[in-house]
Amino acid sequence: MRLRRRMVALAVGALAFIVPVLQASPAQAFTGTAQGKVFEPNPVVTLRDESLTDQKDADYAALQPAYKIVTLVKLDGSGLLRGDYADVCGTKSCASSSDGTYLFGRDHTWFEQVTSYYAVTQAQLYIQSLGFTNVNNEPQLVRADQFGGDNSFYDPKKDTITVGKGGVDDGEDLEVIWHEYGHAIQNDQVPGFGGTHGNSIGEGFGDYWAFTMSEPVSGGFDPACIADWDSVSYTVGDAVHCLRRVDLDLTVDDQDGRIHHDGQIWSRALYDIHNALGRETADRIILQAQFAFGVDPSFAEAAQATVDAARSIAGQGAVVKVRKAFQDRGIL
Repeated sequence: MRLRRRMVALAVGALAFIVPVLQASPAQAFTGTAQGKVFEPNPVVTLRDESLTDQKDADYAALQPAYKIVTLVKLDGSGLLRGDYADVCGTKSCASSSDGTYLFGRDHTWFEQVTSYYAVTQAQLYIQSLGFTNVNNEPQLVRADQFGGDNSFYDPKKDTITVGKGGVDDGEDLEVIWHEYGHAIQNDQVPGFGGTHGNSIGEGFGDYWAFTMSEPVSGGFDPACIADWDSVSYTVGDAVHCLRRVDLDLTVDDQDGRIHHDGQIWSRALYDIHNALGRETADRIILQAQFAFGVDPSFAEAAQATVDAARSIAGQGAVVKVRKAFQDRGIL
């Protein structure tokens, strides 16, 4: 399926720490930092251009302004894309550097590896900035640009994210990787998470996680639209390219048993919480709540866990807003 997608208590206070953005030069390759070139979050958003197309991985002129040079942090100093929070070196052609630079275009097979490392590391840095040190705090395995299908997925048995290369290579769109990392987050918090309703909640959270990670770098360009760049290959003719959205007006009455569709009910509730409380408060609540989820919670059970997390983290005012978000979806 497309983007198919420890029980530990954590007391999160109001104080969060800020993770500094480290500046690096090529000479620092073996001190844990390097330079990489990525799309952030993707060319459609950066350039505000819905007319862009894949053109068989061509690194054509119109895409050049979308590239961004970023600092790759938390590397292990081996010259490979392995570090504290991500390990993308599991392919026949493993990206490597002797001078701390990974400046490849999208026509190079290593570009998706660089993007994958950056996406996963940024997500974990954000999680830790919220005060969590026990949410998938490990080198997440990512296998980029080796699966030929136009699909990406998380395999809980292998604890591995696989990023497909059909159509637009999924590894070129940070939002696709962030979605899959959402599955890894939930499986780390509740091993074996899934099931009848859990799979829909998982897809909804994956979409929400892509949204919340993308929002600060979207420049306000339709942040509720997920995977704008990847989806140009399968939404041909559409004026706006989205894999899915997190702002659809769906309720539990609209459930049809398709987990990606039904997940948009859950993601809309999280989206409303985000807008009501602000990004960081909402994400602390949402992550904390997931420790209390069972393996296959109902929508109502997961919603009540989120309300309870809101009470412990942000007080009664937040409870009212969180409960309303779920009531608006018919969940509570």
